Amino acid sequence: MTVLTHPTASRIRTDDELVAAVRAGRTEAFDPIVARYQPALIAFARSLMEGAHHDAEEVVQDALLKALGALQRDARPMLLKPWLYTITRNACLDRLRKPVRTTDLAPLEAVLSGLDGDPHSHAVAREELAGLVGDLWLLPARQRTALLAHELEDRSHEQLAAALGVSVGASKALVCRARRGLVQRRDAA
Repeated sequence: MTVLTHPTASRIRTDDELVAAVRAGRTEAFDPIVARYQPALIAFARSLMEGAHHDAEEVVQDALLKALGALQRDARPMLLKPWLYTITRNACLDRLRKPVRTTDLAPLEAVLSGLDGDPHSHAVAREELAGLVGDLWLLPARQRTALLAHELEDRSHEQLAAALGVSVGASKALVCRARRGLVQRRDAA
């Protein structure tokens, strides 16, 4: 029985020969390096990444691309196999350090439902809110306290009057002057 083999099969190249060929500008010499080490590097990456096969494949692909670039730029002597494992390990650690990009949005539906997704409108709203907060801090302290307690804490004028030690009429006046002060600052801006 005749066994057909590839013409280059009789000439298996060493790692050093392949590295020298890549450094000499023959990038096709990197293909046998990939064929030789990629399966083991993927298994190694999977073990570091707790079995995430898809992520491991991406990490190894990135690591091999980095290795090819480094081989083309750097002529220092090195041992290919441990060097590839080091690059792969570092790529895995980088990936594990990154925060998870996907988030389950279901628990956040109530918060996100009011957002329209327009970045410009979000930026404008954020800027307006920052201006309003800044203007609030410019109000006299009693006016600011009365307005915030009335609007944000939903306190009645009777409750405000008791808390501030003023009459109900004075409580209403403080809230009214605070609102008028904010409107004047907004109009002046």
